Amino acid sequence: MMNEYTFEKLSFWQLLDSRKVEIPIIQRDYAQGRVKKVKVRNNFLEALKNALVDIPIELDFVYGSEIKKVLQPLDGQQRLTTLFLLHWFIATKEGVLDTAKERLLKFTYETRTSSREFCIELINKNIDYTNVLPINEKLGITKENQLSETIKNAAWFVLSWENDPTISAMLTMIDAINVKFQDSSNFWEKLTCEVSRPITFLYIKLENFGLSDDLYIKMNARGKALTPYENFKSRLEKHINDNNWEKDIIDPQEMFAHKIDTIWTDLFWNYRKEIKHISDTGEEAIEYKIDDSLTNFITEIAICFYAQNLEIIADKDKEEKVRNELLEKSKSKNISENVIKRERIERRITTLFNNANEINATDFPNKESFDYLVDCLNLYTQKNFSDLKANIDLWKYCENTLFHDLIDNDKSEWQNRVVFYAQTAYLLNGEFNENTYNDWMRVVRNIVENSTIDSAATFISAINLVHEISIGSSNIYKYLSENGVNAGHAQKQVKEEIQKAKIIVSYPDAKQIIQDTEDTNFCKGQIDFALYCIDYDIDNEPLVSTFDNNKFHDVFNTIISHFNNLETVLPDDFKRAFLTIGNNDYYEVWGSWSHSFDSHKRWLLGKYNDLKGFSLDKNWKRDYLKELLIQLAHKGSLKSIINDYNYPSNIPNWKIRLIKEEKLLKGATFILIPNNNSYCKLAWLQRPSKEDQVKKVK
Repeated sequence: MMNEYTFEKLSFWQLLDSRKVEIPIIQRDYAQGRVKKVKVRNNFLEALKNALVDIPIELDFVYGSEIKKVLQPLDGQQRLTTLFLLHWFIATKEGVLDTAKERLLKFTYETRTSSREFCIELINKNIDYTNVLPINEKLGITKENQLSETIKNAAWFVLSWENDPTISAMLTMIDAINVKFQDSSNFWEKLTCEVSRPITFLYIKLENFGLSDDLYIKMNARGKALTPYENFKSRLEKHINDNNWEKDIIDPQEMFAHKIDTIWTDLFWNYRKEIKHISDTGEEAIEYKIDDSLTNFITEIAICFYAQNLEIIADKDKEEKVRNELLEKSKSKNISENVIKRERIERRITTLFNNANEINATDFPNKESFDYLVDCLNLYTQKNFSDLKANIDLWKYCENTLFHDLIDNDKSEWQNRVVFYAQTAYLLNGEFNENTYNDWMRVVRNIVENSTIDSAATFISAINLVHEISIGSSNIYKYLSENGVNAGHAQKQVKEEIQKAKIIVSYPDAKQIIQDTEDTNFCKGQIDFALYCIDYDIDNEPLVSTFDNNKFHDVFNTIISHFNNLETVLPDDFKRAFLTIGNNDYYEVWGSWSHSFDSHKRWLLGKYNDLKGFSLDKNWKRDYLKELLIQLAHKGSLKSIINDYNYPSNIPNWKIRLIKEEKLLKGATFILIPNNNSYCKLAWLQRPSKEDQVKKVK
């Protein structure tokens, strides 16, 4: 079979004379320079040195696909890379790199853009071999790593390149070459001599035999599979090129392929994860990973663009599949194209939400989506907004920074994604101002906290709302006070945000107390009950002039003093005071029939958090809690309410006792009342079944 192909004996220098050598993307990383390969590396370099001194060597076969003067090696990548580094070193050491660079630049890596860029910069920018960093053991610079440390210290070296295993291995090999060859001289002429050729190999050209990526994997058993992120990145770069989305970019360093492996990678490198694993030698090793972080970020951008623009690449097969599935569920005979499109988008968003590694190049359906991705990457890179943190409590939606939380967690919740989208929308809108940024994030936080966002459909709804009002994000209170909102998401909370904005714009002094009230555990962004307590009923669209700042301060102080510790058990005094309100029956908030005692079972409440239901109810419960809060604001204590209470003539005696007798309740959570209302039984268990589990009060 070998005679079907042509082969010739060549040196590395001759190989580059008439062709470019391109290590294909599917090849494994450069391995001869791995730290653990000391013996292999030293033996190989010793053989190369002997060849240059005395004994020529032939390095077996190098073969691959050559099309249009570009060779993609199938076998020989490791030897070719080492020869490239040897040629660079000797040319640098002997001061002839300027005359050699044109040919050496024909050797390139396609496995990662960073590997390719490193090889180019190594040739073009180079280092001064006569001025390497001095040995300094305190700084970790030794004779063994002196040259690589000099390279890493160069202005052109990108920090994140150290995370590229090929570059890391190249640096290790460069150090080994330096140690082996630093005392040698006059090797360049020997190395490049086309007559004596001390180092050669047999080059077999698989002429016009274009190997697919799949075939590379099948034929090269030593090949290392690319990570899901690397596979996605290579497909995305091809997708960008196929669609000619960067046709107007002149500077190669501004192109996606360059930036994703340089300045954008530097950003994510700051948040790298340390992964411990057992190496092939059985020793514990540490690897730094940023693939997941980049994947999480890019997937978030794709999800948000889907939700914001409702655009997806047309696919007749997928459209027909969705149509048939919807027809099976629906009684309708026709499903509109818009419904099918929306269903496809919701399904795709759900898929990406559940697994970021499902991201595909086609998740960027048009140039607008690609531009949005680039804008977001530039945004968080250039202005260092990755460290941005709002000067307000974002509650469960932010632990570190929104950026860090997003890229560090491939299971970010729907709500967190909306909050991150909101921050990004603000930053993309223009000049940053800390005060307006905090106001904007506060409004979004309030909306997210007080609405349902638990599916692709509700996520789309929330994104559309945030997108609409983000037009006014640079002064959100002014915008909301002057403009209506068309989006249908969180209508109740949006209505409240508009009312608060009108108050703040009209009475700037009220801004702080309104925001302080929003921040309470009891309100959590929704203060319509607090406003209701000063007779400012949002449902009736009150006049802003009816807002009473002094009364609202009293309400806030009462909430802080008596309602804010939500997980604290309600004291008996609170229940006793609450029994003085209205018809003395706040416990009617919940009930059931207890067969064991022939009584109606009611709830005396357990924790302060249980009062939230009263504040949100539009019937009697809300008025009961309002009355209690107002009395607390005026009288200052629960005991004052109890002591000052005038009992109505028709109140049952057991109710009087519950209110008057301080130690009677003893933390009871339930109350059982017979039809004749002649007594009650206090209970501490939800389902009492024995008399000794209840206490009768007449």
